[in-house]
Amino acid sequence: MKHLKHLNKLVTGTVLTSVLFTGGYAITADASNTTATPKGLQEITKKTADVTGDKTADTVVLYGKKEKNSPYEKDLTIKVTDGKTKKSFNIDVKDDGYEPKLSVQDFTYDKKGEIMVTASTGGSGGYTTNHIYNIKDGKAKELGLPGLDKNKAGVIGADFVELKPIDLNKNGLYVLEGTERLTGDYNADVRGYLKSKWKWNQTKWELMSANFEPAVKPLEVYHDTFKSQDSAFAFKGPKSWNGNILVEEKTGPNADEYLPEAKSVTRFIFNAEKAEDRTPVVVITAFDLNDWKKLNNPDEPPVGYEIARNQATNTVYVASLPQDTVFDPASKEGKKFIPLMMSLDQVKQAFTFVKR
Repeated sequence: MKHLKHLNKLVTGTVLTSVLFTGGYAITADASNTTATPKGLQEITKKTADVTGDKTADTVVLYGKKEKNSPYEKDLTIKVTDGKTKKSFNIDVKDDGYEPKLSVQDFTYDKKGEIMVTASTGGSGGYTTNHIYNIKDGKAKELGLPGLDKNKAGVIGADFVELKPIDLNKNGLYVLEGTERLTGDYNADVRGYLKSKWKWNQTKWELMSANFEPAVKPLEVYHDTFKSQDSAFAFKGPKSWNGNILVEEKTGPNADEYLPEAKSVTRFIFNAEKAEDRTPVVVITAFDLNDWKKLNNPDEPPVGYEIARNQATNTVYVASLPQDTVFDPASKEGKKFIPLMMSLDQVKQAFTFVKR
């Protein structure tokens, strides 16, 4: 949730135009002249392209040491062979990773390609390692990576889960498109993605654009019991719910567009054949106790009915039920929907607290 609090600040132009950028200057990579295959390493992939700038195709080979029965590669090394002089040198990537990939694109617009190596870290965050090298005068210089400055107030970001070359104008001149994940309290709780595009400007990467794309989560099919990840409760519906109910859980300031006070909303939705016929059979909304007291006005129509209260978190859980079937009881959908409906007492019995 902490990432989402600063999201609006990030995507406003005032912040985007004032951020600092990382990876501005090139650093010299370890390179050694050689004609031999790197010792103890196996070829992963090969590219042929001009990376030295002499208008002659060069050979670029990525090597690594494969772990037994695993796509993990250690000791990643690039071997560059000059197409004109036939001289070679190696670049120690100083990284490992799963399924490493090699590509050659012109990022610096100097009419020759830069070498890019990308690999997956394999961790729960899904992050990648990325290295970009510019070859000049027989030496390799590594370009720093782009990224928003995490130390500047109002700016968020994490490591890239993807950093890929994009030929925006289809002219052979590339920019980088980065993807960063924004999560809740744990890595698997993906709330959305920050997409950014970066262009090399002589000595540094410059931000071209950035936008937030919310994650689209598929609705969960109810089976036996639903356990909330955000609101620390479980709900055990009737057996008739199995396969016939979809579960949608939303948290945060936009959990309910009509009730901004809601901390979270969990909807148990009738899985009708047509998507437009889907309708909730039970809605459970969590409110802060103080917000609930303000909303629970006896002079106004009820927002819902309190079914539980968590004293430790000062949270009230409120259930909303359909007043009547929205389908003709004699219709096919009506015959399916009516057995799924629950009384308020049944909802209270089905609701229990669980530890996160």
